[in-house]
Order: sequence, then structure tokens, then C-alpha cells
Amino acid sequence: MDLAERKKKILAAIIEAYIATGEPVGSKMLVDITAMGLSSATIRNEMSELALLGFLEQPHTSAGRVPSQQGYRFFVDKLMLRHYLTLEETKQIDFMLKIRESDLESTLEAAGRVLSQITGCAAVSTTPQDKNVMLRAIELIPAGRRAVLLVILTSSGVIKSRICTMPDDHTPEMLSFFARLVNDKLVTHTLSAIDSIIDEILNELYEYTFALSPILEALKEEVTGISSAEVFLGGEANLLKFSSFDNTRLNEILNLFEHREQLMKLIDGIKSGVEVRIGTENGLQLMQGSSVVASTYDFQGKIAGAVGIIGPQRMNYAKMMSSLEYFSYALSKLIDDIFGSL
Repeated sequence: MDLAERKKKILAAIIEAYIATGEPVGSKMLVDITAMGLSSATIRNEMSELALLGFLEQPHTSAGRVPSQQGYRFFVDKLMLRHYLTLEETKQIDFMLKIRESDLESTLEAAGRVLSQITGCAAVSTTPQDKNVMLRAIELIPAGRRAVLLVILTSSGVIKSRICTMPDDHTPEMLSFFARLVNDKLVTHTLSAIDSIIDEILNELYEYTFALSPILEALKEEVTGISSAEVFLGGEANLLKFSSFDNTRLNEILNLFEHREQLMKLIDGIKSGVEVRIGTENGLQLMQGSSVVASTYDFQGKIAGAVGIIGPQRMNYAKMMSSLEYFSYALSKLIDDIFGSL
């Protein structure tokens, strides 16, 4: 649906004023801020028509109007002016993203916390989910007479480690045999192809089958976990400060954060660039009154995962989108710098 130019200007002015103040916007306020030379009565008529078209709502008995979900959608898609970050704002993001974690998952989790600080919203980040990711190395490190540390490194920079308990004492020859066997068989294979190969390896453990099968089973479980994207949440306490969330809605959203599958859906399917999903566009009724702004990040030139923020519908979309666009660019560069040469 398109609108006449006058209605567009009035709708944009209402949404910008409401985002700035949080107060319903009346016709008298619009006379002052639109500078269109229209009377209060004319603006009231236009507001009534915008409400009938579904772009505005009237809360309770207030004389003013507030944007509807449809109104915000139209504003973001067709009316909103682009916000350009200042040099100081980009430098601040760069400074806050000076993260030096030892593995990709920890880096993305820390990056989510940084994003929540930058935006003042809750932040979500996901690890890469790519069936074409390959194993780069598998190591066994003694951690006791009957315990070893299993370390797995992938081509996407993910490092997994796990303590494995063995049913018998291990020997250097035993661990060397296992490491050589699994590296020869699995390294350079994609994660999606590894399950069947691991089953074949079990038949090649020979006299070490009893001692080493628990490690092989642990390896299989870890590879399965790496194949599925992990999701991290940070800054959820930020939502407590938004007056637009009543206690019931806030509790529903906080409960949602405890369910990984539902949380993943909020930023799932982001193709490229920055996307805005408003209210029930997120696929959940309880997200009515909330918005998600998300962006992809790259690793070695390919889309690897997503980062996003969760906040109220009444947010500064232009600034949030610009902040997230630069953040995802800086995050991609950070990940390439740290893990690109592994």
C-alpha cells in the first residue's frame, strides 16, 4: 500500500516524535513540528484516515496516536532516513570489540555482550552452521591415568574440548595410535560426512577397542554438536528499563530466552545485510510490541552466522540499523584476523 505525500510526512513525523518522547502524538504537536502549514483540524483528519488504514493506533482515551506495527513497517521500509555513524561512534565500536578469546564461540558470546552495551538492548549471536565445514585437527592430551583431553579444531575456527574418562590406563602408544588414525581418516572431511566414517573407525581400533571407544563416542557427540549452530544471549537485563514492556510481556520474553530453539528463530534465515522484524513478524505472538534487528557476519568471505538485538517496537531503527551494520563488519574483520589463519 502506498500513501499520498502529505500522509507520508505526517506519519513520519508522528513516528519520529513517538520514538523520541514515548508519548502519544496529537495534532497540535504536529502543527509545530511538521511546518506544513496545515491546520490542526486538517491534521486530525489525516491522522484519522491513517488510523483507519491501520498505520496508527489510539491508546486508551488519549487524544494522541501511536504507531501500529504496520506503521512502523511502512516507516522502516519507505520513510526512514539513513543514519550515519560518526567517526567517534565507529571508533567506540572498534575499541569495545578488542576481544581476544581463544575460540570462536567465546568470541561470539563476548561480542554479543558488547552489542548489548552499544545498543542498550538484549543481544543474540549465533555460531556458524555450515555442513561444509571441515575438521582441521584432533588432539589427545593426557589429563590423568585414565583421562584425556579431546581437542577438536574446525576450518570455521570452532575449537571444542572435552575431558574423556577411559575404562583403563592409557599409554603414549595408545593415544598416538588414536590421534594418527582419526586424523588420517577425518581431517579434510566435512562434518556432514564424518558420522559414517567414525562408525568405520570403530572397527579399526583392534586391541584398543575397549579402551578407546569412549573417546570415539565423545568425538562423535562433539562433531554432532559443532554441526548445529549455538546461540548466545547477552544483556537481557536491559529490557527491564523499557516502560513499553508490561510485567506480563516482559516475563514472557525472558522465558523465551531460556529456550534455545525459539531464540534461534528470532535471527534465523537472515540472508545478508541488516533486517528488521517487527512485532509478530518474528513468528511469535508474545513478540508483539517488540522488534528484532539482525545482521549477518562473515568468515573468510562467506556468511557464517548472525548477530542481532531484541528491544521494544519504539526504538531508533535508523541508528540501530547503522550500528549493527558497522558492528557486523567489525566483527567479521575481527574473526578473520584471529581465526582466519588457523
